[in-house]
Amino acid sequence: MVQRVTRTDKLLSYGGLVAGVAGLLGASVFAPLAAQAIAPSTDSLDESGLKESAGLLAQAPIAQAADVQVFERPSYVNTCRNSGASTLAVYTSTAQGTVVRQLQPYTRITLTGVLGDGVAQIREPAVGWVRSATLLTNCDARPPVDPVGQCYQVTQPELVVRSAPYDTILSSVLSGDRIYGTNPVQRQTTADGRIWQRVYYRGTTNLGWVAETGTGGIGINFVRCP
Repeated sequence: MVQRVTRTDKLLSYGGLVAGVAGLLGASVFAPLAAQAIAPSTDSLDESGLKESAGLLAQAPIAQAADVQVFERPSYVNTCRNSGASTLAVYTSTAQGTVVRQLQPYTRITLTGVLGDGVAQIREPAVGWVRSATLLTNCDARPPVDPVGQCYQVTQPELVVRSAPYDTILSSVLSGDRIYGTNPVQRQTTADGRIWQRVYYRGTTNLGWVAETGTGGIGINFVRCP
């Protein structure tokens, strides 16, 4: 029968031999050596333990960014909105990372009805996701119109400004003064054929009516600014 000798048996035999010699020459000399011979090595254990810990860390899942919860609102399906006063980015996803298109201000868009926290999905004029905070419910909204229109220069020595045609006198402007029409232009023709226009005078804050022509539409009281 073959007897298998293990590493432990070898260590114990070696330890016994050292202990015997220590009895002859002094235990104080050989005690540390005997202890070292019997004690198991920890180097390999430490290394394997580190490898095992590294393996566990490698298997740990990496935290992902939370998904945006979306839902469908049936009443919003195929409804229109307006992109608003600023350029609006269209993104490929709710994460808003990749832009597929930039919409010009006041662009009409169509919703799919799928919404999320601060985002909405659109299908026209491009498919993607947009930030919903600046969307306008007025689908045909346009930039605000400058109320001040065409500049004119008075050609008559004096031109009376009234609250309405042939109504209360507010002020007057002199030859060479500049007045400004409204945008859009506001004109009225009275029974005598005189054409009146509503204008800004003495700047762009005071509004009143002045006669653009004489009776019967004859003559002209102001011309376009040079």
